[in-house]
Amino acid sequence: MKSKEGFIVLISAVNKEIDFFFDKLLYELEITKMESLYLRIIYENPGITQYQISQKRKIEKSLVTKYISNLEDKGLIEKRQLDKRKKGLYILNDGLKAIEFIDSFTPKLQEKFKNIFTKEEFDIFITALRKLKLKLEDLNDRNSL
Repeated sequence: MKSKEGFIVLISAVNKEIDFFFDKLLYELEITKMESLYLRIIYENPGITQYQISQKRKIEKSLVTKYISNLEDKGLIEKRQLDKRKKGLYILNDGLKAIEFIDSFTPKLQEKFKNIFTKEEFDIFITALRKLKLKLEDLNDRNSL
């Protein structure tokens, strides 16, 4: 009997397990996965505005506002006046510590999986994931930040 488990189902299952792992990791920081994503955007784009995040990521402004407010309340970011009408977002020391904490786990996590693939398989896998990511961004009409 042929399996009905297609690659989308498998990717979804892998994503679910990665989410579970990061939920446990982020629990120590008392932030959510979405908050960590916004924190990363601000870290990589100092001075970015909420409007720019909303436009570039094609996310409703109300959702951006929610997550930005949460990060502000937790003392991880702050808003600074850019001009009379705009406020830029900047990461604070505790936000930098959170980014460093998250980044310290990426190599450790990748190390746990290094023996699953041969070098050739790994290269093919990474290439396929990059292609899939670009195609999904195109289908969703999103540009990476």
